[in-house]
Amino acid sequence: MMRKGRRYNGDLLSISFVPAATEGPGRVAFLAGKRLGNAVWRNRAKRVLRTALAAAGGVPANVDLLLIANSRTPSGSSNDIAEEIAVLFRKAHI
Repeated sequence: MMRKGRRYNGDLLSISFVPAATEGPGRVAFLAGKRLGNAVWRNRAKRVLRTALAAAGGVPANVDLLLIANSRTPSGSSNDIAEEIAVLFRKAHI
């Protein structure tokens, strides 16, 4: 997915997406690398991303989406990250 997809970077996260191979609901994956810190910080980052994606309206149909946390994600609020997800979706035209 990373090789074929398009990537858009924000201050609090990055998104990578590719049109889905089959029609139906969109799929999503959350990525938090070891550079973020220990398991507590990585899990917090993924939890915040899940909450923010739900607040931003969920996963668009017919899209495989990857939300990538960066070092600022765990300290960000869900509302700020939801706004950034919406901005990145508009940039990506999805």
